[in-house]
Amino acid sequence: MTSCGLWLSRSRLVAVVVDDDGRASPALLATTDDEGRWALLEHVDAVHGLDCELVLPEDLLKADAISRLALDRGHDLWAAPQRLVEAIRRVAGLATGPPARTAAMIARLAIVPGLRGHLRRIDRRGYDRRQLPML
Repeated sequence: MTSCGLWLSRSRLVAVVVDDDGRASPALLATTDDEGRWALLEHVDAVHGLDCELVLPEDLLKADAISRLALDRGHDLWAAPQRLVEAIRRVAGLATGPPARTAAMIARLAIVPGLRGHLRRIDRRGYDRRQLPML
């Protein structure tokens, strides 16, 4: 199953899709408005399929509309603990590198069995778009 890691850079949302073997596709960039987020999700659906799981840091889940839009589109959504993301970024030397590398690392969290257990699934069955998620 493919997974798409999301990372918010200074001015854009960066997305990288990885396949089961961890091979990354070219980075996708979205503008900071809902239309840009929606276009990003449409592209992921069209190119990588409707079963592509989205993985994002908990801070992004709280602060960005991408999670609400993804749930509205029916995506499987996984939240990565911020402390785990930051620890791996530091150890792997990604803190000063391109944002696409961090997005790819986040996507790979879903395909590594030892790390997938640290992710929290955001269940769309209990999702009510009128409410904000409480974390």
